[in-house]
Amino acid sequence: MKRIQLWRWLTVSIVFIVISIPPILEKVPPNHWYGFRVAKTFSDERIWYAANRVMGIDLLLAGGAILIGALVTSKLARWNPRQANRICFSIFLVSSLAALAHGFWALSRM
Repeated sequence: MKRIQLWRWLTVSIVFIVISIPPILEKVPPNHWYGFRVAKTFSDERIWYAANRVMGIDLLLAGGAILIGALVTSKLARWNPRQANRICFSIFLVSSLAALAHGFWALSRM
């Protein structure tokens, strides 16, 4: 029987959390490599920092949801590891899309 790949989900959650911290702290200046890079964020430095702060918070929340989901489903994996992996992937997908949607919604209000 296949085991849940807990280490993979923990890695994904930690990556989300780590990459969210600099934008939250407004340590990422406008650039073409890292951050919420769309035309509107490049139009004004204040918008860049505000949008990236929102996106950073959203990524932090998504990383936390993935982390909690992975830990909880690892307990469920004892009876059905395939289902636990599907649940983890669903949490990843929904939290990522929610972060993206909220980021664009917040940007549209700036």
